[in-house]
Formats: sequence, C-alpha cells, structure tokens
Amino acid sequence: MLLLSSCDLFKVRESEPPGEPPPWNDHTYELAQALQNLGYCYTDSRNKIHYAGLFTDNYVFHFAPQDISDFSIEPTWNRNQEQDMIQLFHNRYMHIEMDSLLINADDQLGENEAQFYSSYTIRGVSRRGETRSIILANGNMELHFRRISGYWYIEHWYDYRSASGSTWGKLKHENS
Repeated sequence: MLLLSSCDLFKVRESEPPGEPPPWNDHTYELAQALQNLGYCYTDSRNKIHYAGLFTDNYVFHFAPQDISDFSIEPTWNRNQEQDMIQLFHNRYMHIEMDSLLINADDQLGENEAQFYSSYTIRGVSRRGETRSIILANGNMELHFRRISGYWYIEHWYDYRSASGSTWGKLKHENS
C-alpha cells in the first residue's frame, strides 16, 4: 500500500478537454441536411453509428445494372446490410473525401417526397500503409427521400455506372 501511494497512482488529475464533436445535423428538417449527413457518415468515421438512421425501415439500395452482371452482385440490399458495410468501410479506408451533394433545379422536390440526382466521386487512403489518396468510386446516383414525422429519410438509392471505374455500389459490395 505504501508503494502504491508513493507513485501517485490514486492522485486526482485534471481531465483533458473534450475533443471537437463530429459534424452532424441532429434534425433533418431540410433535405440538404439529410444529404449532408450522408456525406458526414462517409467522411468522418465517428458518424458510422448514425448511418442506418439515414434510411427508412423499408429502405432499398439498387446496384448499378452493369455491376450486377459484371461482378455477380445481388440486385438490392437493405439498411442492415448498409450498416454492416459502413463499419468495414471505415476499417479499410481513411481520409475520405466526397464531392459535395448539392440540390439543383433538376431535382424533384415535393412536400413529403423528393428525388435527388447527382454524380459523385469518392476518394480515400487505404489503411494498408498507403499514403496517397485514390479514387474509390465514381458514378451517378438517384436518391428517393421521404419525409416522416417532419424528418427526411432515404427510401431508395439507385446507383449508376458512368464510366469503367468502380461505382459506389461496387465499393459497398467490396466492404460487405
């Protein structure tokens, strides 16, 4: 006991200041906030716990038709598979960057439903000791949103290949 008390093991220390919280919109009253949260889940690994909360209970991801035929990927998956994927994704990649997902005039925005169209590019660094950022996915997507109790959620996500590169769906499948 004398030995333990002499090394200040039980001495009260000053606590460290809390770190900066991850960016996140707690209430997605606006469609733009829901889109920001989607980006935040990919670019900040601390938000992966929120990922399944972006989707409706009956959410469906639709893989690009070319990916289904070229890589024998199942045509769709659900929000549970999405949540499993985001965990593995952040274990394999870091320093993720995404193009901004911005609403434009071609998007169909209703009072309780919306369709959002965008091209995307996702870059990141593999955790396997690589240091340079590479393009992880590049393509087009269509998101169908539904407003439930005042909050926007993704109900359907369609992925489309725009070039010969890897799509977001293929990236998801590789991390499942």
